[in-house]
Amino acid sequence: MDRDEFGNWMPFCVALILLSISAWGLWNVPENVDLLEGNSGSEVPHFVEYFPTEMQNEIPNDDVIRMAWHSDDNGLGVVKTEDRYLELGNLSIVDHPAETAIAELHTVIQWSSENTLNISVDINGTTEIETRILRLILIENDVDMFGRTPTQNAVVRLYDPTPIGKGNGTVNRELTLTNGLTIDDAPRLRFVILLSDMMTEENHALLSMDVPLRNTGPTETGQRASTLLGIGIIIFILATIIRSEWKREVMLPKLRGSRDAEGNPMAHLKAGRRDVHLRDVRVLEPWKFSKGVKSIDLPAGTEKVIPIHVKPERGFEEVVSTVIETEWSIEVEEMGGWVLDLTLYKNPPT
Repeated sequence: MDRDEFGNWMPFCVALILLSISAWGLWNVPENVDLLEGNSGSEVPHFVEYFPTEMQNEIPNDDVIRMAWHSDDNGLGVVKTEDRYLELGNLSIVDHPAETAIAELHTVIQWSSENTLNISVDINGTTEIETRILRLILIENDVDMFGRTPTQNAVVRLYDPTPIGKGNGTVNRELTLTNGLTIDDAPRLRFVILLSDMMTEENHALLSMDVPLRNTGPTETGQRASTLLGIGIIIFILATIIRSEWKREVMLPKLRGSRDAEGNPMAHLKAGRRDVHLRDVRVLEPWKFSKGVKSIDLPAGTEKVIPIHVKPERGFEEVVSTVIETEWSIEVEEMGGWVLDLTLYKNPPT
């Protein structure tokens, strides 16, 4: 493909790339729902609890369920961090291996206000244990806090323990977020719902799930398709405009002025990538041609230097202006007729 063809189609190639990126982005917009539901599985998954003490402690952000219990006096922790620390034997890191679950949790999470979550947990246990406790734990990732490097992950932001005793049932909790968190922070938040034995800390079931997101854009297939169609129309209109400007830039001739050693004006006409036919040149008052410019044909890529001979119009003999305004009528192959303006200068004035 030659340079002409490449430049001709390049805007549309870029448009297709942009449209593909837009389609990928639209179909990856997180789905907005009023509520989220989740069920724990037949296994309590592997999870790790931390009690950081150093300002540089780094908790990984990966597929492992992690909870970092910071002290309440440093701005990251919750009031009951010390209680949890004692429950787990005063250890800085507690690694809970995966084990078989003896209960099932069905959880529904929805926002009841900008900063309040409604949590409903149905508990179905297969073993009668009188000392069970349901822990609702909200964690936040990518917490940026002055004095701590790097950003902190898996930070416990809310902790709500509920002793439930034996038997099955439903726990409903309305939880107001702390630390200024709202629905806008939902992409960084996760809920961990943990059912344990309050006396032995044996884990019976665990569910880790996201919280509902604020509406972030079209999520239904029809909405996405309509949005993509609108974006596509805009992109291709812009591509058409860019292509037109490109054609103007490379196809039209370049016209500039200069003066010879004696101060007489000259015009330099250089054809672009298409042949040019110079039909007519007009000079505006107060000047007229003393020697006209003949029509010429200029092959693509070639240049012609044209002397301009003018004298004052009748009635303007005393003119002292050095400015000469001209109009050039041309025809460009495939682009039709054009009129180019050129200002020349004559020195010394006639």
